[in-house]
Amino acid sequence: MTHHLSLLGRLASRRVPGSRSPRARVLFVCYQDQDNLGVRYLSSRLREQGHETRLVSPSQDIAELERTARRFDPLVVGFSLIFQFHVASFRHIAARLRSACPTAHFTIGGHYASFEPERVLARIPALDSVVRFEGEDTLAELVDRLVQGAEVHALPGLAARTEQGISVNASRAGRDDLDALPWPDRDDIDYEREVLPMASILGSRGCPWRCSFCSIITFYEANGTRGRRRRDPRRVVDEMEHLQRRGVRVLLWQDDDFLAGGKAGVAWAHAIAEESVRRGLHRSLSWKISCRSDEIKDGVLAPLVQAGLTHVYMGVESGDPDNLRSMNKLLLPEVHLRAGEMLRELGLSFDFGFMLLEPWSTLATVRNNLSFLRRFVGDGAAPIPFCRTLPYAGTPIEQRLREEGRLDPDDCDADYRFLDARLDVFYDFALRTFSKRNHERHGVANLLRLLLFHAHRSARSDPSVGALKPLALGLTRVSNSLLLEVLEAALAHLESIHELPARFDADPVLDALSRLAGEHDARLLDDVRRLVRARPRLAQQLPALD
Repeated sequence: MTHHLSLLGRLASRRVPGSRSPRARVLFVCYQDQDNLGVRYLSSRLREQGHETRLVSPSQDIAELERTARRFDPLVVGFSLIFQFHVASFRHIAARLRSACPTAHFTIGGHYASFEPERVLARIPALDSVVRFEGEDTLAELVDRLVQGAEVHALPGLAARTEQGISVNASRAGRDDLDALPWPDRDDIDYEREVLPMASILGSRGCPWRCSFCSIITFYEANGTRGRRRRDPRRVVDEMEHLQRRGVRVLLWQDDDFLAGGKAGVAWAHAIAEESVRRGLHRSLSWKISCRSDEIKDGVLAPLVQAGLTHVYMGVESGDPDNLRSMNKLLLPEVHLRAGEMLRELGLSFDFGFMLLEPWSTLATVRNNLSFLRRFVGDGAAPIPFCRTLPYAGTPIEQRLREEGRLDPDDCDADYRFLDARLDVFYDFALRTFSKRNHERHGVANLLRLLLFHAHRSARSDPSVGALKPLALGLTRVSNSLLLEVLEAALAHLESIHELPARFDADPVLDALSRLAGEHDARLLDDVRRLVRARPRLAQQLPALD
């Protein structure tokens, strides 16, 4: 049942000046990495209708969250569930906030909630509804109906609790004209306080590719939209110019693939670049984009470089042909290698996504991936990341694993075992051995990534930073070499033994390898810290190193 039976009295004093409609307050509980534009679009859509919004982070102290919620007194509390493995923590937060906001309507959105609304409502009892797929119009209508005291259960795009159970309504059609939406709400961000102000921006929605591990295309197809919807380039540059005037110096494009869509997609990207140069924005703005390896070509990227492109994120994912086929990437490893060479020639920094293992990996495919990584970034051009494929809700890989009986439908972590038990031990070893390096904010991989970004970005404009590039490349080369040598040794050891350990640290060889890697990584981290502290201007732009 919903919790909005006693709201009309509370709303009587919340009227927008000059309007007959009472104003509502909506509290968003959301992670705000790279601005979380999805929530900020929701916020701006509500503010366009005269409602008041506020964003808070679920990572802050729960008692402070409760105090904030009581003071704000929201009509609606909206949770942004980015990843399904956050369900347990959101269940706890929602239960605590329910005591602070007993009559508010609690709703949630995001990919997992959109694909599995009944499971989410079952696992988070404090929720009243799920806003499914693109939510600007569904949430706006939900808030308006709650303000009016009207029924919400049949609202298109919503899944809601009713007296009869859970009602999952038909999806709401997505908007074709993205420029009709107001820009994301960034009023609470003070860019001028940052040493190097960065802002996220979105020029399009959707992706035409059908990678088997990705839910982007199925998410948007559920709205009735296909492929990629692109905004008007001039309107995009208007937003860029607005951010530049607010002090932003680096734009982080959040488009899933900035160049997708063949010739039309490239022409759109070039139109943005040309208009940006025409307005002189290239003199102060740097760009970071994401794209596929087969889209990286000199004639394609050169205009973007002129407009400020500094950094590229590539969806490499694998260097093994069998893995790439399983992922439906429609690419060969050689394409990744050529793309890396092109980025080096253009003087751009880059990083990439890489799934060292996927559910059908073998010892041979893992060995191929390690060999590929040595060829790809053995020179230190980018720090090596790695993970295993996560079977997200709404993806073909998730469906295949379910059909094979390898996924527990009640496990939000979507854990699975490999077909070769040796790879379970290997992945546990790899994940734990390089956890600090790969995943901590002050870990070697993140610091090296930032060092390389700043070295490439500043090399042309600040000669004093120019000497940083070879030093950063050298440290990254050492870090990558250590990681590859340790993983190759662990793989060879597991292939040679006849009895697997229950845990990797119960095996003396694997335990010694893990300790050795940790010692060397700690020394590398000290080297990175010394390098940064010797450059005070650079130190200001990186996470605190103490």
